[in-house]
Amino acid sequence: MINSVNPEHKKYKDPLNKTAVVLMSYSNETGTAISEIAPRLGTALWAPTFMYLGADIYDKYKNDKDNYNPSAKRAFKRAIFQGLTTLLALPTVILIGQWLVSPFGRLDKSGISGNAKDAIYRHTKSVIEQAHGNVLQNFESFKATILKTLQNKINGRKNEQNTLGFFKKLYKRTFTKRYSLLEGDNAKILAYAEDNAKKTFDILQALKNNQKNKIPKSVYKKYNEVLPKMKEMYHEADYSFQATRTALKKYQTSRIFKNKLLKTCGGLLALVIFAKPVNDYVDKYIMKKYINPGIDRFSEGNISRFNMFADFMKESEKFKI
Repeated sequence: MINSVNPEHKKYKDPLNKTAVVLMSYSNETGTAISEIAPRLGTALWAPTFMYLGADIYDKYKNDKDNYNPSAKRAFKRAIFQGLTTLLALPTVILIGQWLVSPFGRLDKSGISGNAKDAIYRHTKSVIEQAHGNVLQNFESFKATILKTLQNKINGRKNEQNTLGFFKKLYKRTFTKRYSLLEGDNAKILAYAEDNAKKTFDILQALKNNQKNKIPKSVYKKYNEVLPKMKEMYHEADYSFQATRTALKKYQTSRIFKNKLLKTCGGLLALVIFAKPVNDYVDKYIMKKYINPGIDRFSEGNISRFNMFADFMKESEKFKI
């Protein structure tokens, strides 16, 4: 609750030094970590962090530890510290943790990265989505379609990469997964795609023969959910085929989700390991050695002349959290 206050007659009590409130400051890091599996929630979790940062900066402006002593310098220092740690360093650490998970995918018998596996699942899902004719009638046809179109995609990515300028190439390699299929041995990628196609086709056969024990629970549930809807939509014409195709796409989606879940775990693990060291390094080295001495050269009046900062503090003077 926000209450008006006469600061000269009330001793400061830190409202931010509570576990539940402190955890708000890590909501954006949590959001960054889970963005792979829940992008909307990941984005929404940045809101509590900005609320906490605003309260924290204002708190440091008004109070020097347990004494009421307004200082624009102190608030400015806190704003820089929070910007370096909460908004920059820790999200970067999490993204690096997620990125490092992908190469570990090579440790299994497939020998290809997690990103390459993810690209194979997505490609297989796309083939199923566009399947027609006898593509799903027998395994050889299904396998041939997947491998041929996958090889064409790999060749296209190679040609694109060779013709791009340096900066476009760097951007796409850094911020997209467009070249994931180029991250490993071509033969191993095709072998993994064939193995995935075989597992997918085996599920297709199990659905046809109602062999429930050979079908993942989520896939079987999806099949039973969509079968009546497909029958109503397509009547007697290929409704079973449409339901089967939807279930097989669900299987690829579940494999993609598991891959993303590993990245999420990697990001959260990086946060747990490096949150305190990063905060300590910024506080005790960067702030102490570089930032604080620079800010201390300015007077309080000079700091307050920054319009946005001054306006924020002026409005905040009316309230206490």
